[in-house]
Amino acid sequence: MNKLFAISAGHEATLSVAREILLQGGNAFDAAIAAYVTMFVAEPCMASAGAGGLAMCYAHGERPVMLDFFTQTPGSKQLEQDPEYIPVEVDFGNTTETFYHGMGSIAIPGAMAGIGVLHERYGTIPLSELFEPARQLARTGVPVNEFQSIDIGLLQSIIKCSPELRSEFFHEDRVVEKGDLLKLPLMDDFLDHMGREGIDAFYRGEIGRRVADDSREHGGFIRRSDMEAYEATWVDPVEIPTYGQRVFLPNGPSVGGAVMALLISELQDNGDRWIDAITKVRKSCGTPQEIIQTVQRALPHLPFDFNSSIGTFMGTSHFNIVDREGNAVALSTTIGEGSGYSIPGTQMHMNNMLGEPYLLPQGPHSWTPNVRLNSMMTPLMVFENKDFRYAGGSGGAGRIPYMIAQVIDYLFNAGLDLRDATNSGRMHIHNGELHLENDLKRTLSAHTIPEKHWDYRSLFFGGVHSIYVNDTIGLTEAAGDPRRNGVSYVEG
Repeated sequence: MNKLFAISAGHEATLSVAREILLQGGNAFDAAIAAYVTMFVAEPCMASAGAGGLAMCYAHGERPVMLDFFTQTPGSKQLEQDPEYIPVEVDFGNTTETFYHGMGSIAIPGAMAGIGVLHERYGTIPLSELFEPARQLARTGVPVNEFQSIDIGLLQSIIKCSPELRSEFFHEDRVVEKGDLLKLPLMDDFLDHMGREGIDAFYRGEIGRRVADDSREHGGFIRRSDMEAYEATWVDPVEIPTYGQRVFLPNGPSVGGAVMALLISELQDNGDRWIDAITKVRKSCGTPQEIIQTVQRALPHLPFDFNSSIGTFMGTSHFNIVDREGNAVALSTTIGEGSGYSIPGTQMHMNNMLGEPYLLPQGPHSWTPNVRLNSMMTPLMVFENKDFRYAGGSGGAGRIPYMIAQVIDYLFNAGLDLRDATNSGRMHIHNGELHLENDLKRTLSAHTIPEKHWDYRSLFFGGVHSIYVNDTIGLTEAAGDPRRNGVSYVEG
């Protein structure tokens, strides 16, 4: 049994709150709930009550299970007016992409339902107590770090659409920057209400009614029945053998798990390894529909279940927690780019999961009603026989499973320690170019793909936050990816 606890996360505040709960005697699941709502304050462009996510959960001695609290499409496309669906161009530096925000871009959020279901099954501390650290941070403020500053800057044109968010994310018409203090006092009131009234108050109470009324009035698809019907569910992960280990991957609605399975299959059969493997998988897996078709054709023996529609690849953050008893959580979450609608009185930015044209090949609003959306999020765990070894996940849009797979390969195949496995160079194929971090230039065999070299560690290559437990040598490691200002902590 592991006698250490470990945390890796995308923000110091997220980590600090998880540590506080563990020191108070809470388990990994308690700490995960407290850390998740802290993300609402510290990582507000990634996490919110208006978000969705996936969590791989391991109760010591049991088989891991996946909690699906991802976003759901509304039950109907019928509207009394034209949908509010507003284009916005986001400049990512080396590329620009057009997304849509507005009420017509919002899917039913699953974040609060996920918190409720996780707490019901594994929680030991009342929700009101688990919400208290995030409430205090909402009142006193969290300094904006470099990565959050970049993310907020990219999405400022969407944030401006909500008077509540604009008042907090802009200081005298200047968007907040690194070092500025971000306070979200209405979030304090919201979390207080949730702690006292329970999670049902979000979906079946005044908040759910307000979301549905605003949606109906301003060209959105969500109705009261959609909010009331939403459920977070437990799903069996898909297990595959690799590197002599048992790898547990998220099942649908994640297509990231399927991409990871395809990559691992290609690597095991491939002499030139990464370039050929990524090339082949990328060629056959450009959209969620292609990913599903490819994995069903190439790996029909794996029990992937994709009862889902189009989805999102953007705006993701991740954390991992392992407690002293050996319980573990790997949680990924996203709001996409955000819809520009904040639930009045809460400062909770709603998602825009229905607003990404790349994932709507049949055009706007071509989603299927009343199904889960797809996601590339890939929270995963690795076991040696029955012993927990690894938990990890990443942001990075469609690159997520490719980046995690490279860290796993460095760790279990090349034998690097976790920090070196996290910091070592990565590659990816994007728009016909082989993107390489600088220390990979001299190690690759000849190939014919044009190269683009990166001389710095870029968030383009994800943010793989991980925990690795090696009981054989008595070592527990945690690593936050520096590409996204990741942080980590291990305590005896």
